[in-house]
Amino acid sequence: MESVSHLKKQILNWVFSPKGITLSRSIHLTHMANITLQLSQSSATSMKLEHETFSVLIDRPVEKGGGGTGLMGGQYLLIGVGGCFCSNLFAAAQARDITIEGLVLTIGATISDDSPKRFTELDLQLSYQVCSEAEMFPKLLQIAEKGCISVNTLMQGAQVTVSG
Repeated sequence: MESVSHLKKQILNWVFSPKGITLSRSIHLTHMANITLQLSQSSATSMKLEHETFSVLIDRPVEKGGGGTGLMGGQYLLIGVGGCFCSNLFAAAQARDITIEGLVLTIGATISDDSPKRFTELDLQLSYQVCSEAEMFPKLLQIAEKGCISVNTLMQGAQVTVSG
């Protein structure tokens, strides 16, 4: 089993020599990155993230007992998934010198009928005004899906620990 603090990374090297082509394999341990964010209470119903040059409020709508000063946490989860996916999509396109302009992502989510409430399905619909290699767009979507930490977390699951 892999250590929580390290990730095994296999590197395959093709070696070309006068005697032919050989394949060598080496294993490197790479430190896994951690991300920590801190939210502070902003009002009786909201939390605030202060991050470098901007801040984000998380609140409930007035009709649900909140102050209506920000999106709900679940909405930010959807924004996170969509933003992460598109960031990976742009990176995949840029690595292949493909231009994408006017990208629009619509993300829909189905909320469970039973408790605990949760999203049971997410649907990402993407459209664009310009893609310099439109035939590559489906492949770019596959690459972005495989590279998106948010999508991978939802698909693979993550241990959540709550402490006080």
